[in-house]
Amino acid sequence: MAAPSEAERMAAFDIQVELVTRIGVQELTPGTGSLREALASLKSLSDFTRGTLHTYSVGLERGSGAPTVQSLAYDLVNDTVRPFTGTWHPRLAAYEARCPADTAPLDHEAAWPQAETMRTELTALREPLLRIAEALGGISGADFGVAATG
Repeated sequence: MAAPSEAERMAAFDIQVELVTRIGVQELTPGTGSLREALASLKSLSDFTRGTLHTYSVGLERGSGAPTVQSLAYDLVNDTVRPFTGTWHPRLAAYEARCPADTAPLDHEAAWPQAETMRTELTALREPLLRIAEALGGISGADFGVAATG
């Protein structure tokens, strides 16, 4: 198997850093944070991943059967993040639109009947995101020491 090109290593590292430092891999513990911000972070991760592929578009293809930066990015954006955000963004937006003027947005979000379900599904994203981060590490050579718990 051919060694990854410098462009591949750099692209994998850039995406890996963004992935391991965001909600999804970093847990949003119960009673903390904002679900809206978690969705924004995941969207930003998708945007960053697409931008990184554009930046390093030359020299990213390896001909082996090993995962490529492109295949991992596709899995990250289209198969992992998009189904979650596509489900939860419209649900949360519809609920947010009903926030009374005298209620703080975070208080309103905390009272959302679907909040716990969304948090549970966000926690479930951790496993596939960690697998992608680990595979990117196999290309970049970086190990951030992030592992699944429990």
